[in-house]
Amino acid sequence: MHDLRRLRAFHEVAERGSFSAAAFSLGYAQSVVSHHIAALEAEVGLTLIDRTSRPVRVTPAGELLAAHVVEVLGQVAAAEDAIQSLAGLRSGVVRVGAFSTACTTFVPVAMAAFERAHPGVRIALDVNDPPDALRRVRAGDVDLAVAFTHQTPQDSIDDAIAVSILGTDPFVLVLPPGHRLTKRRRIRPADLAHERFYAPPREGTGATYRDLLDRVGAEGDFEPTVADTVADVNVARALVAAGLGIAIMGKYTIPAGDTSVVTCQLPGTLAASRTIIAARLRDRRLPAIDRMLALLEQASGSAMGGEH
Repeated sequence: MHDLRRLRAFHEVAERGSFSAAAFSLGYAQSVVSHHIAALEAEVGLTLIDRTSRPVRVTPAGELLAAHVVEVLGQVAAAEDAIQSLAGLRSGVVRVGAFSTACTTFVPVAMAAFERAHPGVRIALDVNDPPDALRRVRAGDVDLAVAFTHQTPQDSIDDAIAVSILGTDPFVLVLPPGHRLTKRRRIRPADLAHERFYAPPREGTGATYRDLLDRVGAEGDFEPTVADTVADVNVARALVAAGLGIAIMGKYTIPAGDTSVVTCQLPGTLAASRTIIAARLRDRRLPAIDRMLALLEQASGSAMGGEH
């Protein structure tokens, strides 16, 4: 398994579940990706990709290899960076993966500041949920991941990843303008008993939101009514703004100056927040990555009122 082209092709197919998507990402013809996978399978003597499913899936042997390939590609990327760092900030690409709310708030501010200062270096942005962004950092696919965690960052990230805390995003109750509760100085959990909520799915990053909603119901002695399951926070905010229901969201998912909704402190004894982080491979020390990280810290501090 000495051919990195085969390993990269396998990694992309395993990540994307598609030969065509992998080919597009790598800039190859699909036949080239298929050739690399077939050659790798012949080399190890095992089937690595189940081509009968849609999307395609890795076999048990493929799962075992995929875990090692992520580490190998991450180390290769770090080695390449050590050489490329001699070029400083004159050229190249910094690849950033970030969750959607960050992409609509402070990340573009940091990108613009970077490109003004270093016009020869391009920022390539991917919108990734936190688990995907962190996985892509480990594989060397992105240089910086902007993510969030509901745990202590040191407890949720492995030793290969260096974490910088960008800020704290407290959860708030989000109401439409003119809602009967917007004039209350103090909202009790029981006051929400007859409200309709928009909430994300119970799995993935939405699990904590749903846990908070369950806790509100438990404190108010009612079963929350979920009007609809909505994964996209921007869609949920629009539905609340239209007066169709209410929601629990991160405070800074609401753009500064947005008057379409009203935010209030969570009712009862609830107090919860998520930590916004930037993650990178610990061994990657490129000047361009360091500079982009500093600008992300500056932009997030301004967006979140310096709540670090």
